[in-house]
Amino acid sequence: MKNKSDKDSEVRQIPLDRIIPNRFQPRKSMDPESLQELIDSIKIHGVLEPIVVRQDPENPNTYEIIMGERRFRACQALKKETIPAVLKEADDRQMMEWALIENTHRKDLNPIERAKAYQLLADTFHLTHEEVAQRVGVGRTTVTDFIRLLSLPAEIQEDVGRQTIKVGHAIAILAVPDSTRRLSLWQRVRNEDLSVRHLRIIVDAYLHPRGISTTPAVRSPQYKEFHSGIDPNLREHEQRLWKKFAPNVEARIHYGKIGDKFIFGMITINCHSEADFQRILKIIG
Repeated sequence: MKNKSDKDSEVRQIPLDRIIPNRFQPRKSMDPESLQELIDSIKIHGVLEPIVVRQDPENPNTYEIIMGERRFRACQALKKETIPAVLKEADDRQMMEWALIENTHRKDLNPIERAKAYQLLADTFHLTHEEVAQRVGVGRTTVTDFIRLLSLPAEIQEDVGRQTIKVGHAIAILAVPDSTRRLSLWQRVRNEDLSVRHLRIIVDAYLHPRGISTTPAVRSPQYKEFHSGIDPNLREHEQRLWKKFAPNVEARIHYGKIGDKFIFGMITINCHSEADFQRILKIIG
């Protein structure tokens, strides 16, 4: 006679049409390229690791995926009839926790999906950030920082989700309370390719305009930026660049210093057509 532990570890073949995705799946999209690689692998080698399912509480004839949705989708794409699976007992909280743990350990979630998963876990089961952290095996500050990302304007969240800007950029922007200023900083990150360190310096200068900072790495002397609007010499250099690359070209020069220490400098040449772009490349040589 098999005991409960034996049944939990027993691998069985379950028809795909009796399986439904995890309703608590935090990942909202899958990378098509990696999914195709999995499809190709399963086509040759089969499913090497069973998926994990539970009986659907609302329909005992249906099984809900706990872990292994990518393998399930790959088998669907291959039009397989069944998939190897292990049946486990799990309540809704365990379903959500296990799905979140599987995705974060495999780095399948983008930062915003991860933030929403932490928030959903906290809200659904009335957990503190510390309790969420204990359940998914991360630090409490990690949970708090990710959930804070959800307070950013939607445009910034989209870029964080696409990972076109780093989480470090987003955390630095969060230090500024004003939404308009946050969007302005985000635009600078996009347009000027600012590093996280550079952005932190700019944020600190904005929050502490007299150079009195609580951030040890950027204490006084005060950070300053220089551009053509305040430096006539830079304006002359921009005009020379404009004449060199004209027409239909914009040139911008700016740099930043802390006291007498040079921090960064940028020379930006903007054009609006491929023909101008190719022409500028030829001039540069």
